Amino acid sequence: MTEKNNKPAPWRMRSTLLMTVSLLFPSTPVHAAEHLTLLTWEEYLSEAVIERWQAETGVEIRQIYFDSGDKRDEVLAKPEHQIDIALTELISASRFGARGLLDPIDDKQLPTLRHVPQRWRNSCGRYGVPYLWGTLGIAYRSDRLESAPRSWKDLLQPARADEPHIIMMEDHEDILASPLILQNHSINTSNNDELKAAFDLLMAQSSAVLTYEYVITSLRSQRYLDQADMALAYSGDQQVLNEVEGVDGEPWRYVVPEEGTLLWVDCLSIPTGTAKKALARRFLDFLQQPEIAALNAADLGVATPNAAARALLPADIRADSTIYPAEAVLERSQVYETRPLEGTQTRRRIISALINAHDAR
Repeated sequence: MTEKNNKPAPWRMRSTLLMTVSLLFPSTPVHAAEHLTLLTWEEYLSEAVIERWQAETGVEIRQIYFDSGDKRDEVLAKPEHQIDIALTELISASRFGARGLLDPIDDKQLPTLRHVPQRWRNSCGRYGVPYLWGTLGIAYRSDRLESAPRSWKDLLQPARADEPHIIMMEDHEDILASPLILQNHSINTSNNDELKAAFDLLMAQSSAVLTYEYVITSLRSQRYLDQADMALAYSGDQQVLNEVEGVDGEPWRYVVPEEGTLLWVDCLSIPTGTAKKALARRFLDFLQQPEIAALNAADLGVATPNAAARALLPADIRADSTIYPAEAVLERSQVYETRPLEGTQTRRRIISALINAHDAR
């Protein structure tokens, strides 16, 4: 076992301190053998937060993981799913909400939402509660690259064009964001010519791509551990990658390309079909308690939209530009907007064609 695996990472130690502070705020437990099922990304809810919730309520949190928005949507579209809370974003939440598959959020039932500024509330719409936010960028092995990537071009038009060493992702929204930004187009475009140009760029890059499986999923499965040195990733992913078995030290770093990026906001939504709506709302309200939101953000190394929670974070976390980018970066960033269903279907066809062509080689 390496020294890294024996020594807790700095943000883990900071979150332990935050957890100690949060234990000063008890609440009434529920003495029943209940559980909530959460559909989410892997490694996207602090274990310390889960332990605090379960200690206070006796309610177990069961997690089902997805590794792309498309796979999440497939689950939510099935009438028989047993999901009580789902991680969403504006486009999916609005679409499923309009179909009557998600409950509208009622502020009166979630009093801790007062800690979340309207800017972030708008980013989740009527059917989601802001959970965490961040950027899309490039994760890279600092011990394998001579210099850090600075541009989306470094990822999409790599110098080693015929050597597979890059991990992308199959999410039909996020994978298209980088070529669209590099080509000075809106990430929300429905223009077929602009989408085709983005597709052509991704096709040209594909000979350098190892896989379109999410980088955390891929490396945790010990696939491409010795080959991957760049990946399309989300802020915070580098911390998880540095904890993967077989990774020594902390070689994975993260950078936002100079052209700008996607500013993403993840939301939590309650499916209309769950029989546990009151308990689900209680959990969402629990997550927005400032000390809990701060604990979760510190443990995950991801930005919180909760203003009161951010004030509780250690100064070094608040000053970390990979977590809280400078205003100049935010000004160059784009956010997703709702779009017609046919625009999303076009994107799905593009990514399906890309992956099929890659896998056929």
